[in-house]
Amino acid sequence: MRSTRTVRRGPAALCLPLVILAISACTGDSPTASTEPETEPTPAPLLADPANRPFFGGAYLGDALSTPDRIAGAIRDFGRLTGKQPALVKTFHDLSCDFSATGWCGKLVREVVSTGATSYLALDVRWAGGPRTGVLEPIVAGKADAELARMARQIASLGSVVLVEPAWEMNGNWDYAWQGAANGADRNAPARYQQAWRRIVDIFRREGATNVRWVFNPNVGNPLTRQATGESHWNWYGNYYPGGNYVDYVGAHGFNAPKLWGGDWQAPAAMFDGASADHMLSDLAKRYPGKPILIGEFASDEGSGDAKARWIRDAYATLRSHPNVVGAVWFNMNKETDWRVDSSASSLAAFRDAMRDSGISMAFNETPASRSGNLLASR
Repeated sequence: MRSTRTVRRGPAALCLPLVILAISACTGDSPTASTEPETEPTPAPLLADPANRPFFGGAYLGDALSTPDRIAGAIRDFGRLTGKQPALVKTFHDLSCDFSATGWCGKLVREVVSTGATSYLALDVRWAGGPRTGVLEPIVAGKADAELARMARQIASLGSVVLVEPAWEMNGNWDYAWQGAANGADRNAPARYQQAWRRIVDIFRREGATNVRWVFNPNVGNPLTRQATGESHWNWYGNYYPGGNYVDYVGAHGFNAPKLWGGDWQAPAAMFDGASADHMLSDLAKRYPGKPILIGEFASDEGSGDAKARWIRDAYATLRSHPNVVGAVWFNMNKETDWRVDSSASSLAAFRDAMRDSGISMAFNETPASRSGNLLASR
């Protein structure tokens, strides 16, 4: 549970030059974000046997390494360090990033793809010249349409599948411009979030970005209450869900660091599914049974002795045994604390042990998942 957090705006998100050429307004009919509740289609169940479904290892490698000239080497180095190269590589970008072949962000993504990994974009939904907070209403009103249309066309030109996670941790309270707490802090905020998300997806689809898979990743639990509240609280994560036709993967972000944010040391099962997590993993599987679960960020502090090493082994065993979880992205950066897998010799040994699981894939391939009956909105 995090009380404060800074949006990672290292080189991967510093795409806002002091002078930005004006982008012409997009053409065609503007998408309208529906305010009507969506009926969730009846899903087919996921495969219960973890051995017969994919599990994609992933990593965020930190700001300093997430640059066009360093990312490919960093991915390979991580593979050598841990014994397995990540199938998913996460990077952070805002709406003004240039994803063309010559743009900074475009070069970065193409370098990721060159290693055989799949690019996983965390999308900061702010843009140059736009508001720095309270962004949901402006997005719904079409203020970001030109930036979104340009980005969509550029990402479509990549050809390969790209995972996009817009406006992550929307139920948090650490001053992200898209969080409900920064957009009215009332029951209307999640509805605005839903509308903004749908507008983003509609524009990408209109511009031909059918290679995008949309990932919905709230923070574990309800950071405004820090206890199990479920649907009784306006900030409950499910209130933000934009609908099955607009989401491909559901998931959660969770970090174990009681020295930073208070509370007790949490085992992975408790962090993702305990009372303070509002039993999120169980609720995701029950509420969206046809949606594969992708853990968009997770990590642990060192704790005492070999606590982190034991936590790592436990985390991968827990996630691998869950019938709906198809992947997890380790947050490998020394930031608020040293989240890296090699923060100690014992934690690195534990991570290497976890990666020896032959079921953890080094390549993102949706074919096995589609056979299990997953309901991917982007098919």
